[in-house]
Parts: sequence; structure tokens; C-alpha cells
Amino acid sequence: MLKYNIVLFFFLVPTVLFPCDPFPAKTLTPIDHSAKDKSFNEFKNKFQKILQSKDRKALEEVIDKDIHFSFGGEAGKKDFLKSFQLTEKPSSSNFWELMEEVVKLGFRQNKEGQMVAPYFFETFPGDYDPFTHYLVIGRNVNVREEASKESKSIEKLSYQIVRAEADDLDGRRLEKESNCNWKKICTPQGKPGYVCDRFLRSPLDYRAFFEKKKNNWVLTIFIVGD
Repeated sequence: MLKYNIVLFFFLVPTVLFPCDPFPAKTLTPIDHSAKDKSFNEFKNKFQKILQSKDRKALEEVIDKDIHFSFGGEAGKKDFLKSFQLTEKPSSSNFWELMEEVVKLGFRQNKEGQMVAPYFFETFPGDYDPFTHYLVIGRNVNVREEASKESKSIEKLSYQIVRAEADDLDGRRLEKESNCNWKKICTPQGKPGYVCDRFLRSPLDYRAFFEKKKNNWVLTIFIVGD
């Protein structure tokens, strides 16, 4: 009888999250340099309308002929359009959604004069491994005790870097009600918890570079990975 009581007790005890290793806190406050340059601000407004209307022809006009979008052998506008299925099935291409997610995070102008989105790509500190760290992209984002929107919030973070924590259930925590894939993370203070992936962004996710050539802004780089 004792054996069964022990087993029952094991299953009734809630999940315990043990402390994780703390690390230096770093906040990357949102900025947007797009308004610094009148010509780029006008281009940005035009580009956002192109994305909203999924206008492939208008998009082609603002893509650089030598656009870089792959770490492989593919390059140039023709391969770019083909890669994102913008030639034959432009309306169903995932490019529009991917790019919208990037540009809404804001732009930072680099030393070369390029406008880069998201704003934190070039300023993500080099001493944080980009393969294991995310930026929380939101204000007062809940860190949950368990992988559910109904779970207790143990902390709220705003634009802070957090570390990914390996977990046996990674990739299997889809919660349809909240449109979340839950990621286990460690806060700088050493608190483990779960954050909805809609509020996490890796510096190795898609980023876009825009450059002014012959008085016209064009998309020169759109790439993911390292």
C-alpha cells in the first residue's frame, strides 16, 4: 500500500523549476531611426503598403538586383523571387508575413548608412551567444511558471535578453488558444520559466538591410541564420 501512495504523491506534486545560472542583465530598448532620414521614411511608408497589398510588381522595383538572401550559392533578384515563391504564387508566399514581422520591430542606421531591421540586430552584445539567447520583444511580458497562459506569472520582462533552457518538451508546447509555442527560458536573475515565442526574437532570425543606391532605397539583404 505504501508503494502506491508514493507513486500517487509523485504525480500530484506540481512541477518544480530549479534555479538556473544567472547572467548579466541587458536591456535593448526599442529605437527607430527611420524618421532620421526623410527619404527613407517616405520609402518605408511605401514599402509597408507594398507588404500589406502583397504587390509583387511593386516589390520587384525595390529589390536590389544583387540581393543577398542565402548563405549558399543562390543570389540575385531572380533567385530571390523564386526562393520565396513570389514568381508563381505571390499571394501565398510567406515573404510578406516574415518581412512585416521584421520591419515592425524598428530600424537602426549603421555606420555604412544602411537601415537595418530589427533595430537590435547590430547592437546585440557579442558576449551573449546568439544561438542560445533571445530578446524579449515587448513590454511587461509574462514569464510563466508553467507552459500555459493560465499559469502563474513569476516575473514581467521588457526588452531584456534571456537565455534558452533545454527541455525535453521543446517544440511540443503549442497552445492553440493563445497562439503560443512556449519556450523555457532563464532570466538574468536565474529564474526559470516559460515565455510565449511570439514575444521572443533571436538575433539570428530574419533581418533586412536597406541601402540607398542612385538616390533610391532598395532591399539589399534579407536573410536568416548565421
